[in-house]
Amino acid sequence: MSSSDLAAVVVTVCVVVALVALIAVLTQAFALMREFRRKLEDFDSKVGPALSQLADTAEMAQAEIGRLRDLLNIAQKVAGLAESAGAATARVAATPVDKVRSAISVLRGKAEEEGRETAPGGESTAAGSESRGR
Repeated sequence: MSSSDLAAVVVTVCVVVALVALIAVLTQAFALMREFRRKLEDFDSKVGPALSQLADTAEMAQAEIGRLRDLLNIAQKVAGLAESAGAATARVAATPVDKVRSAISVLRGKAEEEGRETAPGGESTAAGSESRGR
C-alpha cells in the first residue's frame, strides 16, 4: 500500500465519520423540530380557546361600559331635572307663603286697630288709621 492509497483510505474514513456525525446532528435537529411543533400545537390548543374567551369577555366589558355610560348620562339628566324641579317648587311655594305672611300682617294690623278703637280713651284711633292708610 502506497502513501497515496493510505491517504485515500484516511480521507474516505474521515468523510464517512463526518457524514455519520452530520446525519446524527440532522436526526437530532429533526427530532427537536418535531417536539417543538408538538409543543406549539399543544400550546395553540390550550391558548386558542382562552384567547377566544378573552375576546368575548372584552366585548362584553365594552357593552357594559357603554350601558354604564348611558346610565350615568341618564342620572345626570335626572339630577338636573330634580334640581330644576326643586328650584321651581321653592319659587311656587315661596309665593303663597309670602302672601300668607302679608295677609297675616294685614289681619294683625286690623286686629290692633279694632283693639284700639274698643279701648277706653280712643282719641288717637282716627290718627292711627290715617297714618296706616298711607
